[in-house]
Amino acid sequence: MTNRFRVPAAVLAAIAGGIVASSANAEIIATVSYHDLAGSFTSSGGGNGAFTAMAVNTANLASAYEASRLVAAQGNASFEAGFVSNPFNPADFAVNLSVVNINATTASGTGTFVATDADGDTMSGDMSGIWIYGGPGFIFFNGNLSNVVFSDNGAADGTFDGTESGDFGMAFPSPQPFYGSVVQLAFGGNNFFQSSFQDRATGGSMQVLPTPGSFALLGMAGLAVASRRRAR
Repeated sequence: MTNRFRVPAAVLAAIAGGIVASSANAEIIATVSYHDLAGSFTSSGGGNGAFTAMAVNTANLASAYEASRLVAAQGNASFEAGFVSNPFNPADFAVNLSVVNINATTASGTGTFVATDADGDTMSGDMSGIWIYGGPGFIFFNGNLSNVVFSDNGAADGTFDGTESGDFGMAFPSPQPFYGSVVQLAFGGNNFFQSSFQDRATGGSMQVLPTPGSFALLGMAGLAVASRRRAR
């Protein structure tokens, strides 16, 4: 059944804010935020499976994302809701993560992400971390990024270009690959990877650093959900 709800932006903002605070001793050179990807889980049995979150433009989910460079020269590339259906550019966003060792409240995961800009350039990297059951309707992934690279695959213009507005140069002061952190939320449903599902609204936030950082990620998602519930 298709999920008709957007990722709660306040929850993602609270978690992302915590990660930024935990990364205060390392310079964040870029950020990425995304929402309303179509999140799906395919169970392979035995407490394992695979999760994907793909950019879509449907009656219920219109994916969007934004990538920003935070060091000179700063810039921002915006991808409007439903951008993936534009036939004139290859822009896309995709996350592929394993879900293994599933128990009642946690699981492990590793995988990759790829963000593609308006002319085919990419930002990609590896993810590894922990899946956390945040209560009915909330599944979080808290993890670290590694092997993050910007690749000039398209027009060889050296910039990461938004479909809606903006761009930024992909030549950073520090050498690639980069590192960082990621939080991701799949919203909807009432079980923690107990069965396959499709089209859950999924969003996330990433912070990119020039060197490995120290991130106090585990448990942050649950704290954010608890805070949201108390505020109701």
